[in-house]
Amino acid sequence: MKSLKTLFLVVVAALFATLNLSAQEQELPKSLEIPSAIGDNMVLQQNSTVNIWGYAKPKSKVSVACDWIAGKPTTVKADAEGVWIVPVAVPAASFDPHTVTIKSGKQVVTLKNILFGEVWLCAGQSNMEWPVRKTLDMKGQLEGKLNTNIRLLCTGRISAETPQRDIPVQEGKNTKWAVCNAEDLAQFSAVGYGFGKELQEALGVPVGLVDASYGGTYVEGWMKREVIDSDAKILKDCTKIKHKVWKGKESHLYNANIYPIRHNSFAGVIWYQGCANVSSSPRGYAHSLEVLINSWREEFNNPTMPFYIVQLVPHTYAGIKGAQLRESQEKVARRVEHCEIVGTMDQLDIPGDIHPRYKADVAHRLAQTALGEHYGKSVGIFRHPSYKGMTVEGNAIRVSLNHVPKGLKAEGRINGFQLGVTDPQNEKRLKFYVAEAKIEGKEIVVTAEGVTAPKAVRYCFNEDVGNVFSVEGLPLLPFRSDKNNASLSATPYIEPASEIAVTVEAKKGYYKMSELKEGAHMWPNLKQKVSEVYPREFEGFKMLTANSLKKHKTEGGKITAAADGRIYCIARNTADIRKYHDKHGWKLIIPAEVRAVKPDGKKIAAQYVCYREVKAGETVALPRVKDHYSLFVLAKDITLVEVE
Repeated sequence: MKSLKTLFLVVVAALFATLNLSAQEQELPKSLEIPSAIGDNMVLQQNSTVNIWGYAKPKSKVSVACDWIAGKPTTVKADAEGVWIVPVAVPAASFDPHTVTIKSGKQVVTLKNILFGEVWLCAGQSNMEWPVRKTLDMKGQLEGKLNTNIRLLCTGRISAETPQRDIPVQEGKNTKWAVCNAEDLAQFSAVGYGFGKELQEALGVPVGLVDASYGGTYVEGWMKREVIDSDAKILKDCTKIKHKVWKGKESHLYNANIYPIRHNSFAGVIWYQGCANVSSSPRGYAHSLEVLINSWREEFNNPTMPFYIVQLVPHTYAGIKGAQLRESQEKVARRVEHCEIVGTMDQLDIPGDIHPRYKADVAHRLAQTALGEHYGKSVGIFRHPSYKGMTVEGNAIRVSLNHVPKGLKAEGRINGFQLGVTDPQNEKRLKFYVAEAKIEGKEIVVTAEGVTAPKAVRYCFNEDVGNVFSVEGLPLLPFRSDKNNASLSATPYIEPASEIAVTVEAKKGYYKMSELKEGAHMWPNLKQKVSEVYPREFEGFKMLTANSLKKHKTEGGKITAAADGRIYCIARNTADIRKYHDKHGWKLIIPAEVRAVKPDGKKIAAQYVCYREVKAGETVALPRVKDHYSLFVLAKDITLVEVE
């Protein structure tokens, strides 16, 4: 999650970019114009007919000569809008550089250093946008020798009210084809690059990658306006978008990122998006994504174009909305031809962080999927274990799965399973209980204490983090056997709390002693109190709270453990989580959510319990953070030592 300051800058930048582009007049071209999507250093899709295209004065003649095609140049006439297109046959992949010469009147443009190979579109929101320079597992590649057989084009992460003739120019950003280099790669999609690099090495052909990604964006933003207007379901979902930047701006991402490359040819698409739609219509997302896929296939004149979807990581979404979005992603992969799903259940380096900073595994899984599904290479099992069916066996449910030819594996307690029974207070709903599970060959048997007549089974159908894998190492995809959207999953399993006592040394008068229970004050100077939402595993634990002061850096303190175990604190789920994870060794417990409630009954942003492993007598510094909601110490027993 972004800090408030970063979020503010992103919002301002997005608003400025959108307003600036919407003011542009789409005048008819007066001379020859070559769009950024067609340029020096590009890769053309091998063994296909591609378009060399651009703009010129309406009705003027344009000729195109390709050095790999014998005979006279092909001449066409620009249409009434000034668009001209020359279909060109591209042979098998080649590392030999080629040229294309384009003429219109006295204007001559020669495009150089063109290769033939595989071209992929890498699209989505922030996790696709996440650049190589910010990864923990790929940024080191920026310092080594780079693969010049990979070519990069970035649309620049921008939006526009109207379709743009070319990728909008932005200060400090390269929006033209480039031979892979450290400067451009640093800003390029890490998932996209890792995927393309593996394809290049496995196929032995040049690879072109187009990065069209923009953080925080909705699927509706990536659709053509005409497609949205012709679909009543999508129009209805558009009204559910309440985001202050993107409300009413459906199609704006398409206008600036997809329309300017619409006549290019692609082998396929990798797609990492969906976070934004959790808040609007997670169940409707399946329909919207399927429509987007079909419209893009039509746009790029490739009716069977592969489309590989990366599933969302577990986050801190409320209820089952995040799970419904993941379910929608998998539904599309199941029912749309040449679509596949890539799981990410195991990709959180910081639990609760929607932006995993390790991207190599996701890129590898995408590449294996493309190599196996599209290119027909022998890569072994690339599809994830997924739900197939269930049978009730007394007080247990036996789950059968797809794509487990060699079986399953898990380390330690199997996490994430729940069993549902008819809710005695509402027969139309199911009530779920955290369950135990065991692997029996290629199946899983699930039981729960006190459950004698199970009706349904769920696996990570919330924000729980599962730990079941195929023998090949691919995580089991989350699922539910029921279709009851009125039934919430149970609170995920939390390990029993460590009940060690601690001594806290802190500034005199800063902390106040409290207790974690419903109705307790969260901040001594505010009226907010602990709601009914808090982890019962920590009920009755003592809590050191502090006043909420804006623009205030917390005082911190020293925590000394009386025994081996875990020490705890309550923190906001902000960028600070990364800070005390990386620098201080704290880990977030996603299910351990604490919500405060205002006097008017409105609940405010969640806090989460973090822990750190300690030894008896070990003293740990409580991190200081720039957050007026402070950082609370939580323990079974606390001795507060105040110092001047």
